Amino acid sequence: MTRTSDSRRVGRGAGARLIPPAALAVALVLAACGQKSGVHLASDSGAGGAGQTGGAGGGAAGSGGAGPGAGVVNGAAAGGAAGAVGVVGSSAGAGAEGKGASGSGAGAAGATAAGGGGGTAVAGDSTGVTNDTIAIGIHAPATGAGAPAPSFDQGKDKYFNFIGPTVNGRAIKVFFEDDGYNPSQAVAACKKLVQVDHVFLLGGGGGTDQIVACAQYAASVGVPYLAEGVTESGVNTLKSYFAESMTYKTQGALLAQYIKHQGFSQVMMIRGNTQNFEDAHSGFITAARSLGLQVARDDAVPKDADAQTMGSEASLMCGSLDARTGKVAVYPLMSPKLFINLAGAAAGQQCFPRYAGIGITLGLNVVAQALCPTGAFKNGASFFSPFQGLDVVDQVDPDFHKAYPNGDDIGFGLWGAEKLLAAHLKAAGRDLTRQGFVAAALGKSFNTGVYPVADFTHGHFGGTAVHVLRADCGRNQYVTEAQNARSF
Repeated sequence: MTRTSDSRRVGRGAGARLIPPAALAVALVLAACGQKSGVHLASDSGAGGAGQTGGAGGGAAGSGGAGPGAGVVNGAAAGGAAGAVGVVGSSAGAGAEGKGASGSGAGAAGATAAGGGGGTAVAGDSTGVTNDTIAIGIHAPATGAGAPAPSFDQGKDKYFNFIGPTVNGRAIKVFFEDDGYNPSQAVAACKKLVQVDHVFLLGGGGGTDQIVACAQYAASVGVPYLAEGVTESGVNTLKSYFAESMTYKTQGALLAQYIKHQGFSQVMMIRGNTQNFEDAHSGFITAARSLGLQVARDDAVPKDADAQTMGSEASLMCGSLDARTGKVAVYPLMSPKLFINLAGAAAGQQCFPRYAGIGITLGLNVVAQALCPTGAFKNGASFFSPFQGLDVVDQVDPDFHKAYPNGDDIGFGLWGAEKLLAAHLKAAGRDLTRQGFVAAALGKSFNTGVYPVADFTHGHFGGTAVHVLRADCGRNQYVTEAQNARSF
């Protein structure tokens, strides 16, 4: 497997819904800043890969191996920063108590600062910010997608509670709303967070349609929005949106490389039938064919398909002898609930393809726990993820188990996402405004040690690499196959 120098293989080690706030859920340790799990700013004029928009890989500066110091690398200022500030300048809807932040100038993106408290002050809207706290709002499918809500409820603010009031002298207060895996419900949840809870920013968890819907709402009312990378369509013109990990389209190109490298010549793709998966679909199919892979099946199922529908789809998938015997790699792009029904039904027909896909939710341990006992992963299953498996957590970030001794992989995903969000907030400085927050992120790369480097020196899509998780059914969990992979 070919990787850039900062990716590495890891061995097996010990060792399920995920909601990034900065994509809060599903990547944000003690740094040399004098703070617990602090994040520091370092000057670096050479930050640079192409980020998300040009293909699977883009070399981001500062992307070393995972370590305790969560660093922010200050790169060249992005040219669109001033425009972004103007777009984000509206107030946050009815009932929001906007406060003008002190400070001079119409701050440029990428302003340098020392000790983690950086950022040029930008006059504007500081709703959700008090002298002591910052309120953030998170929406995610606590119901409807097949991942357990208790894991989110227990883990949603562990990192922020651990670091305390160290985000430029403030503590973070988390508000959460279940979006039911439904775009309309997601918008209603985000409106409540903005108009009733008066949060400073919004973060989205799993669910592409919900992330797109809330990101568009957030942009319309001038609220910053962060999430893991999903689709590019529908969000690529939003000036207050940040994708903290690789988009599905870009991961798809990398996945085609991975499948080819694993020795497969045939692939199948089965996806939920939503327009927001279309760029992921077209990107993967194009990349697969360009690598000489035969696309043996390319199908879509209803996003909310029932078990019977997924059983019928399994029969169609398993009509191929090669699929039944593991000679075909199947890329499922769907919710955990649908995938568990699909793979479980296939196993019941003595059909065991090799599964490979992108992150986040199908690489959660709840999926392995459901499918390993059925034998569905007899020929293997690997999924990309923005955070590592629990088998390497103590190497990657020893503070996680100090703060959360019984934390599961969803808890670690949340921890990582919060760590990345904290890096964003620290970069924006003490005089925190929504406009200044957006401006401060553009032109910077954030290296927290959990998520791969998030590089915003070229725009709002920050993902640069993936971790690879592999199902280990001897343990009923996923283990870390590779970290920070940019090519295969």
